[in-house]
Amino acid sequence: MHQWTRFEILVTEFFHSKADDGPWEILFGKQGARSKSAHQLERPVPLQQTYIMPAGVTAMGVTATLKGITPRSLIMASTTDHLTRVSKDVLNPRRPYPSTAPADKKSVPSQFAPTKEEPLPPYAPLIPWKHTEMLNYHNAVSRVRGIASSPTALESTSLVFAYGLDLFFTPFQSAKAYDVLSPGFNYPLLYGSVGIVLAIWAVVSFMASRKALQDRWK
Repeated sequence: MHQWTRFEILVTEFFHSKADDGPWEILFGKQGARSKSAHQLERPVPLQQTYIMPAGVTAMGVTATLKGITPRSLIMASTTDHLTRVSKDVLNPRRPYPSTAPADKKSVPSQFAPTKEEPLPPYAPLIPWKHTEMLNYHNAVSRVRGIASSPTALESTSLVFAYGLDLFFTPFQSAKAYDVLSPGFNYPLLYGSVGIVLAIWAVVSFMASRKALQDRWK
């Protein structure tokens, strides 16, 4: 008799059953706001989904950035000696179920359903591990016991450190380098444009001050 072990990850998120008021209250504070107890809040709406991992997971960590603006990713160490990244968009309990799913699984509140502005891929139980998402590339990292992450001065970059039998360290960008200029950026054009703007501003300011002086002598 053979006994098979399957690694699964259960994702649960809690939502408020109301429309999003936007970021203004977070940035400027709510007028008349006061502390509240959790017992006074409305009951949240839980959404959850279960995903199957294609290999055994020995350790797990989460990327961290300085301001928390960059979407987070889960870093997993597998029994195949790989470090792989799984995006939070993939582990999203709001992913729509296919039309062939049971009726009880389709009952997702309309306010949490995907929209055209925020499309989500259909739900699939098996998480595919892509070679392009492997952090260690062709280097094997064995018996990882823990994964730690630390932010950097760049919001897009997180430092990932895996430790165990082997040690592995790498900077990681879960949303690409959106706050870093590409190596092929045209710096001469940028500097030249700024210089031209400053020269025009200096000439126009001089002409305006001279005209104002002449108008006063009239």
